[in-house]
Amino acid sequence: MHGIAWDSVAQEFAFDGSWRDIYVSDTDLQAWQRVLDRLRQGPYKLVYHGAGAAAELPATAADAFPAEGEADRVLSVYIAGVRANCHFFTRDEIEFDIDPREVQGQGQLDGVLAFMRLLSDATGKDAVLTPENCPEIVVFRVRPCQPTVEYHEFGGWRTAE
Repeated sequence: MHGIAWDSVAQEFAFDGSWRDIYVSDTDLQAWQRVLDRLRQGPYKLVYHGAGAAAELPATAADAFPAEGEADRVLSVYIAGVRANCHFFTRDEIEFDIDPREVQGQGQLDGVLAFMRLLSDATGKDAVLTPENCPEIVVFRVRPCQPTVEYHEFGGWRTAE
């Protein structure tokens, strides 16, 4: 397991008005396909929405993306009480967002880190958890084929006094 205790990282999930993002960079359709295939085989509940309604998750990654001029594809993955949403923004980066208020203890933390492990192992690339829209601020990093999870304290956005 990862060996990270909830009490030592709980502040990373304190709600500051923003979500947390999980990224895998430098991807392609083959990486996306491996992720979708692993998700289908995993223990997660998957809910896909396309064209404004619940739909079957397409068999191919290419078909999961919105058609030209559309932007309404969402895959929700339910992880130990945490919903991770993917909006299929671009083929060269896998991105899921989570509401930090849903990560309330060790069980949810373990679930999120296991999900990141799945992404990393499926793509052969690092999976990172960051503040929303800040891929350069890495809080957690999971590297492929490495059992440990790197933790870099962020502690949330601080306001000027």
